[in-house]
Amino acid sequence: MAQVKVQFSGSVVAEPERKQLGNHDALQFPVYVNHSKKVNGEYVDSGDVTKIRVTLWGEMAGEDVRLNDIVEIDGTLVEKEFDKKDGTKGRALQTEFVNSIVRKYRKPEGQQSSGGSEQRGFGGGAPSGSKGF
Repeated sequence: MAQVKVQFSGSVVAEPERKQLGNHDALQFPVYVNHSKKVNGEYVDSGDVTKIRVTLWGEMAGEDVRLNDIVEIDGTLVEKEFDKKDGTKGRALQTEFVNSIVRKYRKPEGQQSSGGSEQRGFGGGAPSGSKGF
């Protein structure tokens, strides 16, 4: 079976949603990955953004993920078709399976300093027969 294995870091850009999908707990949130390029020996923002819908299943659905966290995800991706509000079809990248999530940064409440990183691993992905969101 072919899979698109990925590791990416980005910002959680909306409040994560806890859901019950079928008989399984899930936590869903969008992560935006801002790309950079090297110009004259320095990295600068390229203006390109990859938008990925992340779904954590089972034990991982209990993770403390918050709006504006910077996270690193290790897992697999799939592109899914969905119906837009205007009735047309759209396509979106989403995680199919998450091996681990690491919080790289969380702005402390009321402070301007950076935080440490926390890693959580998980040996399972989407429950069997799950359709995601």
